[in-house]
Amino acid sequence: MYATHATLKHDYDTLTTGPERGPEFYLARHLRRKGLRQGKGDGRLGRLRETARHKKTTVADVIQDRLDRCYTSEFHYYQWHVLMLCTYCNERLFRRSLTRDHVLAQSRGGTSAPENLAPCCAPCNRQKSDKPLWRFMLERERPELRVARTRRAA
Repeated sequence: MYATHATLKHDYDTLTTGPERGPEFYLARHLRRKGLRQGKGDGRLGRLRETARHKKTTVADVIQDRLDRCYTSEFHYYQWHVLMLCTYCNERLFRRSLTRDHVLAQSRGGTSAPENLAPCCAPCNRQKSDKPLWRFMLERERPELRVARTRRAA
């Protein structure tokens, strides 16, 4: 049948023989790709839905920062990998245009913890620089309040 080699693990060709897939498989795959089928096998989002059925959460939990770790980790994944929008101007971001902004600047004592990082576009990141968040947002809404920055002597 086949020549036996030391590296051959099976006696069938894995490139030409595949699993038998009937019409049900292809219909389920089509519905899953179109987003019309929701179930346990929908990857990360399906696992989050399944978890949410068993771990109920309320608005009070969100306000008092008592969310379960699975919710916060899924939110961070979604925020940084699935639908990347600039936190400040809501512009759609792509891998090449994504920058990480420290909400509380490192020069002002901020850390690089995930809670202090926000996805944003490069123009917003440069414009915010090391300003406090409230000042940056105020200057975005009312440009006449913008304070001229002096250059620091090196």
